[in-house]
Formats: sequence, structure tokens, C-alpha cells
Amino acid sequence: MDNVVLYPFNKITQGIIRFRDLTDFTVRAVIDFVLHKGKDAAELVEGQAAGIPITDNFEEMFGIADTLILNDPGTSFGNNEGVYGEHNLSQLWRLLVASAHEHKLRIISVHEIIDRPTLDWLLKNGITIEILPQIPASLQHRLHTEYIFPSTGDEVATYLSYFDIDAQITAYNRNICKVGIFATRGCLGKFTAQMSLFRALRQAGEKVQAIITEPTAALFNQPGGDIMKFIAHNPLNQYPYYIHAAVREAESAGCDYVLLSGQGSLLPNENFVIAATKVSYLRALQPDLTILIAGYDDDEQIRDSLDILRIYGNASRPFAILIPDKYEVDFGEYISKTPEEIEQRKEEIRSRFDAAHVESVLDIGRLAGKLDNYNKTVRL
Repeated sequence: MDNVVLYPFNKITQGIIRFRDLTDFTVRAVIDFVLHKGKDAAELVEGQAAGIPITDNFEEMFGIADTLILNDPGTSFGNNEGVYGEHNLSQLWRLLVASAHEHKLRIISVHEIIDRPTLDWLLKNGITIEILPQIPASLQHRLHTEYIFPSTGDEVATYLSYFDIDAQITAYNRNICKVGIFATRGCLGKFTAQMSLFRALRQAGEKVQAIITEPTAALFNQPGGDIMKFIAHNPLNQYPYYIHAAVREAESAGCDYVLLSGQGSLLPNENFVIAATKVSYLRALQPDLTILIAGYDDDEQIRDSLDILRIYGNASRPFAILIPDKYEVDFGEYISKTPEEIEQRKEEIRSRFDAAHVESVLDIGRLAGKLDNYNKTVRL
């Protein structure tokens, strides 16, 4: 793919726009039926226009594109249920996809499509939507050849056999700096922080890989860590070992750093399985450096997160605590902080928590040069 149209304008699209220099395609336009029609997508994301219009005229845009990338599986999900019903987005999604098919565009979805009526409609109309794999073939091979998982059957034997796997892998992943980026809650800027640091390290001449837990990993030619995409094809209990294998893959490729952004909040939630998975992949990663992103009223959550990182992540103190300049509160709605509010919150965090650095999420790139010295100090 060379010339891409994105749909819709949402958090995922904004990430692609912000880091489009790290992709190997050109974003020509963003289709949206609800938000910011007539605006420039890059200007909304970065403050400077780049000729990427947001429009509902998809017929016109398909004339200059070869690929449509969908950041929406065709049915309501997350916090967009009300918007979906109000604007009849299910029907508009089908019109969009049917038009892309007629224009002979390649159609890609970053999400798994599991809704049966949608799948039946695609089949009836002969429309193929690609779901890009988040696990590179080499990493898939490593996971299933170097990690000998027990067969299902005797649950006790299966449980006990994992001790052998755990014992075998403790000596690995020692020659690469593992940076874990976590947050006290969702939608605070983990992906933005991860990719900003990824870009800054590459510009500094470091060899770095990112394990991306957004569903867009393949678009950046990096391994994915999205749990939902992983369990669509693999057992959930293999997920922590996959994270470990992804770090080994980066180490084998000679990378100096591997960056993992956690998914959602670091703190446990009411789902027992997901809570256990968070602890497991933290143990599998064993970060050398941790970066915590926190909200503006999250002091208690910061303390709880630091305890979890200390106990399960072997992190005595975080390398940095970051705060966002804005955060999402509803579909397409954000609260932005003034420079004065950002500086006040940074000073509060400095006085209350023992972090080597306190910055805003967008400023993490300037910490790239300080990672090396800090990492050497920690390893000593």
C-alpha cells in the first residue's frame, strides 16, 4: 500500500497521523461522518496542517488512494455506542466498505471482525477485509518452538509443567534494555509516549523495537501486543510467554532497547483473568526501566502502581512519571490542560514521588539521551 485513507477520526487514527513518519505509506485523507469534517487531521493532532483532510466524501478520496484502513469493526464498541446509533454508523460503514470494494481498494481492518451479521454481509457481497497479523512469522515460530507448552487435558499436570517453562526462561533477555511504559488508567497517552521515545531513540542512532499494544502494530512494522488480537488466534495463558519471546526476538536482532506499552491501566480491575494477565506479562517483561503515566488526581493510584511495579516488575523507582496534556473523557471529547496546570502538576509529583524525571507525555523524547546512563546505573 502506498496511498491510504483512514476511517474514522479517533484515538487510533490520531496515533497513525502523529507517527506517520514511522510508516511506509502516505495518509491521503481521513473519512469521518461525525467529527471535524472540513478540518486538517494533522493540524488537529499536531497543530500544523499537512494536507490530510477529514471528509465524509469517500468517493472522491478513493480516487486518489489504493488502500482503506478501518479503525472500526463495523459495530459499536468501547464508548461509541450512543454515537453509533445516533448517526447510523453501521449502515454508513457498509456503504464505505462497499464503495472501497467497487473502487478495487485494498481494505484492511486493524480490529478483528467478529460480528456475525457483518461477516455474513461481507460474504454475501464478495468483500474481503484483511486483518493484518500482529505476530511476525519469525516470532510465531520462536513462540511455538522454543517454548514447549503443555498439551491440554490433565489440568494439574498442565499447571505444574509451566514451572519448567518458567525456570528455563529466567536466564534470557539480559543483554537488552527493557523499558516498560504503564499508566494509572486508560487513555492517558501510553502509545504516544512509547512511539515518541521510539522515534527519539532511532534518531539518536539506537537500534530499538516496540511491542505495540494498540492494534496498529503491523502498520509500523513492529510486533503487536494487543491482548484481544492475540487471543483471537492463541490461548490467553500463552500471552506472557509471547511478551517474553518478543523481547528475545528483539535481543536476537541486536536491538539496544525494547519498549513495551502496557494495555489499559496497570492497576487490577474487576476481571480476574485480565488482572492476572497484567501481573504475568509484567513478570515476563521484567523491565529495566519503568515509565508511569498518571492523571491529575491520581496520587493514590500512583502509589498503588509503584507498589505493583516494585513487587512484580522489580522496579525500585520509576525512571520517569509523565502526565498528559489532554485526555479523553467521552467519544471525541477531550479535556486539555494549560501550561500552568501542567507545570503545577509536575511540581506536585516531584515533591511527592521519587522519580528520576517528571515530564509531560509529549516531552518524553528529550529523555532518550538520558536512558543509557540511567540504565547503566540501575544495572550496577
